[in-house]
Amino acid sequence: MAVAAPKQRERFNQLCQDYQIILLDDLAILEKAAEIHADLRLRGLPIQTEDILIAATAIVKSLIVVSNDSNLLRVEGLSLQNWVEL
Repeated sequence: MAVAAPKQRERFNQLCQDYQIILLDDLAILEKAAEIHADLRLRGLPIQTEDILIAATAIVKSLIVVSNDSNLLRVEGLSLQNWVEL
């Protein structure tokens, strides 16, 4: 085991305590992601799968996404805050 591993593990554990971890085990999130993907594809405005999953999670959980990624503006119903403007 690396010498720094215990420190890294402690930092990771602290991060997990400080922030809520949302798992992708909620069927509502996956259904919303499929809906977003289909809508964007029909409009000819696809975005990366990871961004779709983030957007779907935020919509289902009523969260605000803080990002400078303008592609997320394509997702209807997403609350988006540009971190550059904060």
